[in-house]
Amino acid sequence: MQRLFLLGALLPLFSSLGCHSPAAVAKIPADLRSPFVGYQSETYAKDSMWLCRPGLSGSVCAADLTATELLADGTKQTVPHQPSPQPKVDCFYVYPTVDLSMSAQNHTDFSDLAPMKRTVMAQAARFSEVCAVYAPLYRQVTIGTYFAGAERRERFLQSAYSDVLDAFLHYMGQHNQGRKVVLVGHSQGADMIARLLRQIFDKDPTMRERLLLALPVGGPVETEQGKLVGGSFENIPLCSRADETGCVVAFRSFRSGGDTSRAIFPPPKGHAPACVSPIEPGSTEPKPLSRVYFPVDAQSKKLLHGIDDVTTPYVLFRNHYQASCQTSESGYRYLGVSTVNVDGDKRQQPLDLQDRRLNRGFGLHILDMQLAQGDLIDLIGKRLGSVGP
Repeated sequence: MQRLFLLGALLPLFSSLGCHSPAAVAKIPADLRSPFVGYQSETYAKDSMWLCRPGLSGSVCAADLTATELLADGTKQTVPHQPSPQPKVDCFYVYPTVDLSMSAQNHTDFSDLAPMKRTVMAQAARFSEVCAVYAPLYRQVTIGTYFAGAERRERFLQSAYSDVLDAFLHYMGQHNQGRKVVLVGHSQGADMIARLLRQIFDKDPTMRERLLLALPVGGPVETEQGKLVGGSFENIPLCSRADETGCVVAFRSFRSGGDTSRAIFPPPKGHAPACVSPIEPGSTEPKPLSRVYFPVDAQSKKLLHGIDDVTTPYVLFRNHYQASCQTSESGYRYLGVSTVNVDGDKRQQPLDLQDRRLNRGFGLHILDMQLAQGDLIDLIGKRLGSVGP
């Protein structure tokens, strides 16, 4: 929710951009073969280039994630975060745009890591319940880059992706040790994950076997109309079953029945935005979002209601919202979110889904990961049985 009001002012312009990314061209060393055992990056061998990594001193993913759960009967309870003591899989996460500079460029100044840390803590750290989280720094593009011409924008995006690729190869070469991996990213981070999937996984059976799940949320991911493949990926399908592995869960969130006419990342003709329910892949029925975690800070308090007396870093709402994949009249696929109305629920509505800031081209984009976080974690947890000891 960082700098929400500035983003709100930019939505009408940004939503008109066609942001579909072409295939990645960053290079892998010619003599390197998957699964990249032994690869070592000069850059990502440095602890300072990681925000989360097992054993990392000061890892953001070791921060306090305690939440106050607001219960339907009007009471509260404290819910501590419980990371897995021995996670069986890894999560490689790429954060979204946090540099809101209007100059088109790559973010190269890592002297102030506060924006990245806040975002990683809110979006990725809680995945430590089910996996070991790896989150590198990278030279992401600024928000202003998205207003540059397509060719210039892509040059900056390629620089960002070259870092993500280098970090991922280093992770595979030095840390993976044959484990299954979950790829997670939001917005620009989802774009980076989609590029990794195309270059590293899509045409390589060895790497596809290593992929437990891919979660490129809120980014430019699409398929051919009515299909599970085609579009962004040739061989990696959208998830369509509750127990499926090696597949993609992707979506863009809007208020149920909301206006998607100016939605970001419009797909090419003949393609549709990917939408897979994070609650139950393959389902199109509205189902409750199990655990919605909002950070409690000055920014979130500008948007959320009824949390002024919450003193923990997070507030938790269980089964307070529901979601399902929907298709607008124009054929745009999206995750439609609405409130679950239960008689006797004494909780104040924390989020006004009619708020104009949440009904522009971005829809509920800034909340994609928060709304679905508990269910995304559960998607991984339910697949751990397919992973060896």
